[in-house]
Amino acid sequence: MIQMKKMKNSDDAVVGIVATFLIVGLIVTVISMIQAVYVPEWMEQTEANHMEVVTDQFSQLKFAIDTQSAIKEPGTPISTSITLGNKELPFLTSSRAYGSLDILSDECMVTINDSNVTKSKSYPLGVIKYSSANAYFLNQAYICEAGAVILSQSQGNTMSIKPAFSVSYGADINISFTIINISTIGEKRSIGGYGTYPIQTEFSDNDTTVFPDVKNITIDTNYQNAWQKFINNTLINSGLNHHSYGADFLINVDDDSMILKFNNSITVNLKLKYVKINAQIAPGWIENIKGGKINL
Repeated sequence: MIQMKKMKNSDDAVVGIVATFLIVGLIVTVISMIQAVYVPEWMEQTEANHMEVVTDQFSQLKFAIDTQSAIKEPGTPISTSITLGNKELPFLTSSRAYGSLDILSDECMVTINDSNVTKSKSYPLGVIKYSSANAYFLNQAYICEAGAVILSQSQGNTMSIKPAFSVSYGADINISFTIINISTIGEKRSIGGYGTYPIQTEFSDNDTTVFPDVKNITIDTNYQNAWQKFINNTLINSGLNHHSYGADFLINVDDDSMILKFNNSITVNLKLKYVKINAQIAPGWIENIKGGKINL
């Protein structure tokens, strides 16, 4: 009897050990499945949600710039924020998403040519650019360029928020176009990481020029597709090229520019408003004081 009890206790111990191994194996299997299947899906959705946040933040940034362009009041900075990335999941293995925010000089240029080439002029423009470094979701870039916000990714680029570009079609074609030049003072022009950082903008200067009988508008840009589609649709919706494509204008696109050409049969007058906005990344503000700089 005593020997049978010992054997039973021994069998119970073995069953307990086997059950423990089975439970541990099941837990490991479940965690492995979560890690392999669900974590990438969760992180992809998290990064996609972050891209939506950046979209909203660039909308707020453009609204601030447009407000400053309309008010024209120097010395009044407005601060908005851009979130560069997001953290990894707790307790599970995942990768953190990063991003960068840059103020880039002379990234775009708008050139106007009239029929006599007497008022031809080029406007170099700076931009604000956010670039993602996602681990799971498609990488995207948001660019505040010439008054527009452009979304760029590997498949192409498109106009996310339109610039101030309007067309009036009467006896003549009258176009109003506001272009924004983003400039910066000091070294607060670039930052990288995953946190949320402020970007401050301030109205600096503006100038309005009327170009009569414009024949060409050239935009040197890395985002030709976005500008081509936007300008083409705007002009067509205003009544141009109504009879046939090319009746009033043509748009040519090459590797680094978009060229809008108006036919000699129509008269196009362009009212171009150039606005200079100073911008800085991160807290604090640097101003020019009689050729020097002071931190505020």
